[in-house]
Amino acid sequence: MASLRRIILINTHLPGVVELSLDGHTNICGTNASGKTTLQRLVPVFYGELPSRVVPKTRSKFGDFYLPKSNSYLVYEYQREEGELCQAVLTHSAKDGVQYRFVDAPYDKAQLLYQESNGKVKAFEPDQWLTQLSTLAIKPSRKINSTSEFRAIIQNDVSSLRGNTQDGIKLRQLAARYSLVAPRHKVRHLEKLVSAVHAKEGKMDTLKTMLAAIFEEDGLVQPTTRVKNTKAREWIKQMRQSMRLSNLEAQHDNVEQIATSLNAIEAQLLQLTPLLAQDLEQGKTQRADFQASDKTLREQLTTLKNNFNEQEATLNSELSKANAELKTTEQQLDELQNTYDTYQNGDIEQLALDNDALPLWIEELNEQQSHYRILLEQYGDLEQQLNQQKLTLNESLERLTVKNRKQIREIEGQREDKRQQQSDKKDELSDQYLNRKEQLTQDFDSQIAGFKHQQIERQAQIDNMGPTAQEQEDLSLSDKRLELAQDNWRQTSVLLSKTEREHQQARNSQHQAQTALEQARTNVHQLQKKLRLLEQQISPDQGSLRHYLRANVDGWENSIGKVINQELLERLDLHPQVGDKHSELYGVALKLSEIDAPSYAQDEAALRINKEELARKVSQAMTTQADCETALTQVHSLVKELSDDVAKVKQTQSEQANEVNFAKESKQRLIQANKESLTARRKAASSGLDEANIQIAQLSEQKRESLATLKDDHQSQLLEFKADWQQEIDVFSAQIQELESQVDHKRQTNKAQIKQLEDAFKLELADKDIDPKTLESLKQRIKQLEGDISRVRSRQDELREYRNFINVLWQKSRPQYLEQEATLKALIQSLTTKLNQQKTQFKQARQKLEDERDELQVKISSLSKLIEQLIPLNSKLAQLVIDPNLAKDLAPVQGDQDERITRTTHGLEQRSKTENSLKDKIYTLEAELSQDAQKQFLDLMTSELSRLGDESDLRDRLPIFNDLLRILSDQQRQILEQGETIGGDLHKFFTVFSDINRRISGQSKRLTAAVSDDLTLDGINRSEVKIISTVDELNFWQPLKRFSSLYEQWKDTGKELPSDDYINALSDVVDLLRADSSYSIESLLRLELHLNEGGNDLVIKNDRQLLESSSHGMAYLILCKFLLAFTRLLRGDADITVNWPIDEIGTLAYHNVEKLFNACDSNNICIVGAFPNPESDVLTLFKHRYLIDKQYKRLQRIEPKVNRIEAKIAQQLQRQNANQGAI
Repeated sequence: MASLRRIILINTHLPGVVELSLDGHTNICGTNASGKTTLQRLVPVFYGELPSRVVPKTRSKFGDFYLPKSNSYLVYEYQREEGELCQAVLTHSAKDGVQYRFVDAPYDKAQLLYQESNGKVKAFEPDQWLTQLSTLAIKPSRKINSTSEFRAIIQNDVSSLRGNTQDGIKLRQLAARYSLVAPRHKVRHLEKLVSAVHAKEGKMDTLKTMLAAIFEEDGLVQPTTRVKNTKAREWIKQMRQSMRLSNLEAQHDNVEQIATSLNAIEAQLLQLTPLLAQDLEQGKTQRADFQASDKTLREQLTTLKNNFNEQEATLNSELSKANAELKTTEQQLDELQNTYDTYQNGDIEQLALDNDALPLWIEELNEQQSHYRILLEQYGDLEQQLNQQKLTLNESLERLTVKNRKQIREIEGQREDKRQQQSDKKDELSDQYLNRKEQLTQDFDSQIAGFKHQQIERQAQIDNMGPTAQEQEDLSLSDKRLELAQDNWRQTSVLLSKTEREHQQARNSQHQAQTALEQARTNVHQLQKKLRLLEQQISPDQGSLRHYLRANVDGWENSIGKVINQELLERLDLHPQVGDKHSELYGVALKLSEIDAPSYAQDEAALRINKEELARKVSQAMTTQADCETALTQVHSLVKELSDDVAKVKQTQSEQANEVNFAKESKQRLIQANKESLTARRKAASSGLDEANIQIAQLSEQKRESLATLKDDHQSQLLEFKADWQQEIDVFSAQIQELESQVDHKRQTNKAQIKQLEDAFKLELADKDIDPKTLESLKQRIKQLEGDISRVRSRQDELREYRNFINVLWQKSRPQYLEQEATLKALIQSLTTKLNQQKTQFKQARQKLEDERDELQVKISSLSKLIEQLIPLNSKLAQLVIDPNLAKDLAPVQGDQDERITRTTHGLEQRSKTENSLKDKIYTLEAELSQDAQKQFLDLMTSELSRLGDESDLRDRLPIFNDLLRILSDQQRQILEQGETIGGDLHKFFTVFSDINRRISGQSKRLTAAVSDDLTLDGINRSEVKIISTVDELNFWQPLKRFSSLYEQWKDTGKELPSDDYINALSDVVDLLRADSSYSIESLLRLELHLNEGGNDLVIKNDRQLLESSSHGMAYLILCKFLLAFTRLLRGDADITVNWPIDEIGTLAYHNVEKLFNACDSNNICIVGAFPNPESDVLTLFKHRYLIDKQYKRLQRIEPKVNRIEAKIAQQLQRQNANQGAI
């Protein structure tokens, strides 16, 4: 059984030669600070602990303290598992420090000590010692300067030895010769366990530290990263900016397109500027001309109105005068008529007749008076008187008859003359009527004819109404313009479709090239991965199963290599050992000749051949990747070029589409204007026709009314004349009748008088008596005649006035008045007609002038509105600062003034919108460029932009942005390489943490399985130990885990740029990962002891909880229970006794110490104890008992008193020896 047999100290901190036997339980007693613990510390050094770790910091270095002289030695005599006794000798020199040598022989003082002639025993110097060993035919090993090499040899940890180098081979040979255990076993990390057992305080922390050290030496790398937060953050900013490169380039292209659009807009505005200025001047000139024309029309209207007013005043004056004269005439006629009516209503006619009869009445009066006298006188000569009276009466009748006949003839002549006059007057009136009728008819017919001509013209215009030749020509030109614009647009659309197809094909090629490049990158990445794996297989990590097999198992490739998983070959925690050589796998024999060795389990030569082939493939893949990158660059340039072409063609198409729209709008405006013009002409014609119809109707009605009035006046006048004429004829007829009546009356009177005279004569003759009645009748008649005569004579003035009235006023003046009345009425009618005509002519002339003015006002208003539009437009255009070169080689602007205004308005609006959009886009692009940018880049951008000046055009920034984008593009590869370094480092960082997680979990399972019931403690029902990884508790672990996954995805996809998720994940990691953080293995694990004490589950995580869980002694025993598990775990199947240096063991209760000893015996553990009391009962449990004399620094053996404990131990030892003998 392998074990540390003894330690020999020569010229150490204890003078002389001191021997400490350790082939059983050993205890060292001594007072405080006597050196008990100092001796205990030498035990871990044998198992490979760093000498510097066993010496307290308050003391000298290990070499200076334990090996103060050149011939100081620490000799560890040990028995190997295979039975040989060997030595491990430690020396020290100021130059080389602590040195180790193995000696293939048990210790003998003759090897190191010699006796001088004076009898003093001294130790050889190191070179003398080596000579002495040679003399004794003992072969020592070469000098070993490294504790790690010594540890690897003593623990047979060949996996930690340096590969297949010459030194590594030599070290493995030394391990095969001097290791504590057999070649098939190893006891890695035993020194840490022993150090943990020896630690006085912080047992839990010590175990944790021991576990961390075990993991580290098992190849578990302490997580470290070269990634600095500041640099990573700077890279993230650069990468974010670089990742936006394509977007920035697209933004830049978009901005350039907007700038191109703005240039096109400004170019057209530049063309429109002089045209609109000309339009403004022409508009002002035309408006001034129109205003002058309007002023002329106003003056014409004023003149027309004044003339009309004058003519109207003249006509009104004449009309008023005529009306006044007519009124006077009518008043005079009325007065005459009234006078006449008064006369007629009186007895004037009878008076005239009576006056005409007055001579007869006088004659009759005379006759009657004579007759009366005759009757009164009663002459005798009656017959003579009778005859004389007859004669007188006959003569009187004759005279009356002659006179009246003469008068009748005169009156009849007058009557005939009057009739002729009346006939002539009637003819004259008829002629006047016909002349007036003809003149009136001619006047009206002339006016009506004019309006009928206008009617015919307007009707003809309406019937033949259509566009004018100019309108047709303008519409034809508009159609041609629209057709040309549409043809240009269609041709550009065809070109755009072609360019877009080519662009899409280029994009497809770009996508294919991008895919090919990603595949090439993926291929390179995978091949490089395989190459790294091959390199790892060719030069495996120390401690890996592959490294062990290559070093210890010849031909393993054709045995275990055929069936083992590749992952297991690279594991560092499998602790491989060579067992019995056979062809079985866990007791199952396999016919391995039927199994081909996998590629990962080939020998080194085959692996190197594969490496060369794989390296060639990597080179080819990288060439392919470079070709793909070149192809992608070329197709990217083509896509950019075609994208620019598409943008230019789209701009052209947009401009041509605008031209089409403008042409359509222009045509529509022309059609609308023509339509409005036609409507206006039709309306004007219809209005003229309506006016003509109205005028014709009005004039016809006026003609009819005028003719009717003329006729009525003529008839009225004729009737009045006829009435007067009839009255005049009637007067004549009445006079004739009166004269004839007078004659008839005279004749009858005469006849009556003659009859009376004859009757009287007869009576007288008869009796000469006169009848009284006859006398009374005569008397009454005479009286009547006298009254009538007197009455007529008294009214002679009145009769003269009447006859004067009739003869002058009625028969002469009245016809004149009637004729004057007719003349005045005709004049009034003529004047009224003339006035109406003048009014009509005035209204027409005024309407014509007002229509012209309205047209001018519309034009002036339109021009004013136009000028109001043009002034701000010209002002805005004048304020624009536009490069005059933009308008070079451009086709002239088409369209009319309205279109130019529309173009300008639309252009200014579009310019404002486009300029604002350009401003926003440029500032956004500038902000995007500034975002995440380096200071150097920002300084460059600021410097370049500052050169432009405050008044520079925003478009001047585009070349600067283009250069900056080119810089970003050139920097992208470098940034990506930096990113790959950062990502690879963090991915490795994650891999180490993942390995820690996995290894801690595996070790925890093995440690839990190693806990046994060898040490039973009162009240402890269940116990287990857990090693828990705290990696999952790190605040950056989940972000790091996510980042690592995204890193692998990035590399596997072959994409040039990482995803946003990748950058965000990296940013999360960097934000949480402190640059100065130290992630030791110890900090990444937590040790927990799980107990069930008295039915209560306890979890112990630290020494405080351990002490609080039970009494101090019980707590230490609980810990020992777990230390036993660690010991079994580390020892494995090796047949080896392990020494536990336990300080202050005497403080434990005896029965618990006894349990501990029993448990240690059961697990081949020898306790190296230390406590001050040499008389303690516990001392009897030790085989070797020492006491240190603090004063003389001597170590001496002591024996305890024999007691029951010693007897019991002796019995136990006897049983053990008996059992060993039986084995």
